[in-house]
Amino acid sequence: MLGSLCRAEPHWAYQPVKDPECPPITQSEWAREELDRFILAPMEKRGFQPTQPADKRTLAKRAYLDLHGLPPSPEQIEEFVNDPRPDAWQQLIDALLESPRYGERWGRHWLDVARYADTNGMDEDIAYPSAWRYRDYVIDSFNKDKPFNTFIIEQLAGDLLSSENLSRKREQTSGLGFLSVGPKMLACDDPDKMRRDIVDEQLDTMGRAFLGMTIGCARCHDHKIDPISIQEYYGLAGIFMSTKTLTKYTVVADVHEHDLTADDVRQGWAKVKELERQQGQKDLNKEEQERQGRELAALKEKLPSPYLVMGPTEYPTQNVKVHLRGDYQTLGEEVPRGVPAAWTGGAAVAMPEKQSGRLELARWIASPDNPLTARVIVNRIWRWHFGRGLVPTPDNFGGLGEKPTHPELLDHLARRFVEAGWSMKAMHRLLMNSATYRQSSHAPQVLLDDDPENQLFARWKRRRLEAEAVRDGILMKSGRLDLTMGGSLLKARDNRYADRSHLEAHSLVPRRTVYLPVYRSTGYDGLKAFDVSDPAVSEGDRRTSTVASQALFLMNSQLIHESSGALAQKIMAVPQDRRASWAIRHVLGRETTSDEEQRTTLFVNTYGDTEQAWAAFARVLFSSNEFLYLE
Repeated sequence: MLGSLCRAEPHWAYQPVKDPECPPITQSEWAREELDRFILAPMEKRGFQPTQPADKRTLAKRAYLDLHGLPPSPEQIEEFVNDPRPDAWQQLIDALLESPRYGERWGRHWLDVARYADTNGMDEDIAYPSAWRYRDYVIDSFNKDKPFNTFIIEQLAGDLLSSENLSRKREQTSGLGFLSVGPKMLACDDPDKMRRDIVDEQLDTMGRAFLGMTIGCARCHDHKIDPISIQEYYGLAGIFMSTKTLTKYTVVADVHEHDLTADDVRQGWAKVKELERQQGQKDLNKEEQERQGRELAALKEKLPSPYLVMGPTEYPTQNVKVHLRGDYQTLGEEVPRGVPAAWTGGAAVAMPEKQSGRLELARWIASPDNPLTARVIVNRIWRWHFGRGLVPTPDNFGGLGEKPTHPELLDHLARRFVEAGWSMKAMHRLLMNSATYRQSSHAPQVLLDDDPENQLFARWKRRRLEAEAVRDGILMKSGRLDLTMGGSLLKARDNRYADRSHLEAHSLVPRRTVYLPVYRSTGYDGLKAFDVSDPAVSEGDRRTSTVASQALFLMNSQLIHESSGALAQKIMAVPQDRRASWAIRHVLGRETTSDEEQRTTLFVNTYGDTEQAWAAFARVLFSSNEFLYLE
């Protein structure tokens, strides 16, 4: 029996994606893209006008912060402001999308959804030493503009895909980190419960991430709200019970890793083991031991580490019996592995006899015929650009989620997304080129009063930058940001347990924040103050708070003091009469007003125009709303 919504009129999210006609509007000259017509039509019905376009300086800062998560330099702003080409805006977007900074920014958005962390959390807080390969895979996939349907399949079944070479095999397999990086009770003394809890977490994350669906609710009973029965839940569970995530399901469990070491490197490490064995022999004289020691040290130094990739693999195929009330010790009927009917329009998806079925499941989720997948991802992209989704609950398209404010626009974008080859970058171009995106945040009071949540999208929604962008922007403007990409900073005790004693040292590393190790059992104070995502759960909609700890971090943290001191040195290198204007232009990207220059001079003179004075002023700039907010 399916959920109540399946028995009545099908819920909007499970109906086929339509290709709606663009609605009629009176101000057709305002629209730059077809999507603008879907935004303007409801505005006109309510008697509102769109807000004025933002000026070029504001647009430049918006584009850099939105696509890179880093503020532009004054020179980059001026280059765009003074660009007379009619397609200057499109050229700027293209250039930003081609930069590796784009993948770091937008990959972080997806890592929120994938509940990425470098440690397990929960009971043992075991280190995930190769989790970083999944993080780098995500960043690289965004930079390559990997088609989103391919991105889905690799994250669910990359190990089951054919590969033309080792490099491609490593890439595909690295996507499997999606299934493995979640929290697990690794010290559970009940192996059957451990395994089923891991499957439940994987199903729940997969459902929220790709389908906007709360699958986990059907573990104990037919879903009360959404169209998935308890039988269909265990049809899906059978796919993941036929998948091995841990090397063993006993205390303390180890996460499975694929060994994709190149053959020559593998042979080199085999030789290392042989030399170490020989060194342990007692009949070697001292001279021979020293020679072998030197040979061993030289060999280890030149050998790359084994190439290990965190991710599940195949397990003996099995169907699963329904767990009555979710209890695996109280079993009902056996359910064949399969895909819920609500996703397929009732059509059956054949499961292979000798494989888990992950590949078939992944291909169906990534199918253009699936009514959920394209809708969910274009809504995520819209939310990350505009601060609010067309569906305000991006992780829940079900009965407990909110309805879309512009359902025809959602389908229009989902159609365009699939037609453009599931290209994320094509969707960025479409959204950012629209008149809707280019609006100013300054709106008439009557509009602010009537639509305080900006459901009409009749203005740009001014919002605070995320924690990572705040930290990265401070490092960049102080000249300290290290743009080295990839790799791991994680430290573990006994190569196993997360070593949180390194947390403070990590927080001061001037790398982009996306590369800092994520400890699931704790976190960085500065990032937590600015609402960094909780890696324990899939989270596609970050909250924004205003709390005292933010001001305390911006005025007192060691990161701020080091960064403001570095910026003060730059300011002191400028002629004295230009220091105030240079500092404001450098940090905020605009010219200084005469009032600001006078007040800055007065402020600095109270310190005696010293480096310490300008460091204090740098902290003021870093703490300003103009620096912290996306306009």
